[in-house]
Amino acid sequence: MQTIKALVNYLLLVLATLAPLMFLVGVIAAVDRFDTHRRFLGNLQRYGLETQAVVSFTDLENQRIGVDFIDPNGLQRFGVLDMRYYNDDWWKILRNGSSIRIRFINAPVSDNDRAILADEYARVLAYFPIGGDLWGLLLGSWVLVMFKPQAVFIGLLSVEQLFKGSAR
Repeated sequence: MQTIKALVNYLLLVLATLAPLMFLVGVIAAVDRFDTHRRFLGNLQRYGLETQAVVSFTDLENQRIGVDFIDPNGLQRFGVLDMRYYNDDWWKILRNGSSIRIRFINAPVSDNDRAILADEYARVLAYFPIGGDLWGLLLGSWVLVMFKPQAVFIGLLSVEQLFKGSAR
């Protein structure tokens, strides 16, 4: 039992040395997701137009639906609906060949291949892009440091101080 406890303590110490890096990666990813969503909403507000579209494919695994539509210049366009914004009920309604009203970005800017359901514009505006995966990474790295705070000081402490109390 003592050996298992020591092994767990050493494992926690090794993982805790990586916790500051994991936390930093989590913060960078969260800021990136938030900024990407904010930029998408800004482009939708500046360059967004509404039109009728026809569902061309559904991808349940990646939570996407493809739509074909005609832009104001008469050109055939393709857009992708990111279904994480909407209730699961939309999967029952949106089938291949279904006609829907979408809002798309009509300018050569980033995300101009993405579209949203026009009826759900308010839901997309209210969507918080930082999901459970990033919260789990941030919380997990914080918990590791909480259990093994001495690991944050690796390189500043001697090996004896670092492993002190690990074999209890």
